[in-house]
Amino acid sequence: MTVKDLFRLVFKSIGVICLFYSFISLFGLIGPLMDSGDASSLFVFGAAVLLVIIAIYLVFFIFVDKLITQLKLDKGFDNQQVNFGTINTGKVFEVILFTLGMINIINVLPDFIHWFFKKFQKEVSHQSTDIFSGMTSYDLTYDLIYFGVGLSVILLRKQIVKLLQ
Repeated sequence: MTVKDLFRLVFKSIGVICLFYSFISLFGLIGPLMDSGDASSLFVFGAAVLLVIIAIYLVFFIFVDKLITQLKLDKGFDNQQVNFGTINTGKVFEVILFTLGMINIINVLPDFIHWFFKKFQKEVSHQSTDIFSGMTSYDLTYDLIYFGVGLSVILLRKQIVKLLQ
């Protein structure tokens, strides 16, 4: 593996992470924008996120060699070869996607546990107080979407890697 290949792998890994969190932020804000009823803000937001996603894809996947050359990252090394053994870039991306999916699932898991605990507590409690006072249906839907995205990324990581290479 050359130094340029190493930087290409680093930039593509950063690009995968940025794309993942760009899509996640899109899911997080669709609900409130749909509830607001303002179609123009939904269109502007959708266009802005789409432009950011396209820019990330272009910079980190299409023009990555030009970026490395422009920043002169592959210059000044004593040896142009970097020996890590046999590293498969597809496997590196799979590990990154699996980690991102698990982080997503772990982030929403406490909310689910709390929601189920409160639901169980409401069923067995004789008090008439509202114990769901912090969790709205939007929050639960948001958490379900995050959980679904994390699970989908884990299950479809090989197809995503093929798409990105």
